[in-house]
Amino acid sequence: MSGSPFAGALAKVRTHGLKYSAVSVVNVIVGQGLLILFHSAAGIPATASNILAVCISAVPAYYLNRAWVWGKRGKSHFTKEILPFWSFAFLGLIMSTVAVNWATSHFDSKLIPNIANLMAFGLLWTLKFFVLDTVLFGAHHHHPDYEHDIDVPEPVGYPPVADDAAAG
Repeated sequence: MSGSPFAGALAKVRTHGLKYSAVSVVNVIVGQGLLILFHSAAGIPATASNILAVCISAVPAYYLNRAWVWGKRGKSHFTKEILPFWSFAFLGLIMSTVAVNWATSHFDSKLIPNIANLMAFGLLWTLKFFVLDTVLFGAHHHHPDYEHDIDVPEPVGYPPVADDAAAG
């Protein structure tokens, strides 16, 4: 039964699940911290705060997932990595913004936007893992022809990671 879809999914979780979870924890801390900063501390309306927090926190989430979880190096592939990842980020932004709008119209608390944001992104979390693994950064994307699309530079201050062959 090792060829079953369940066994394949379990193997993917064992291979990348802990790192993916750790990146998610970092992203939740960054996103929730920004949401508290913008909404509770700066007094920016909840919807605008949510949009800012999601857009800002998605950048480190992309690079951490790409480099650390799936071990990708070099140029990002626009149509096979960047576009699908940001499509998920945009879907999360829409879902969380709708949730934040609804929650803040029904409840009066400074933390309601955070709870609504967490619930919306929680719905996407598992699905996103399997899409990232099978469509975006999985092992089948580690071949020479895959890297030829556009040159998307790493962000400023992003530490380069030595290739395994060069390091050994």
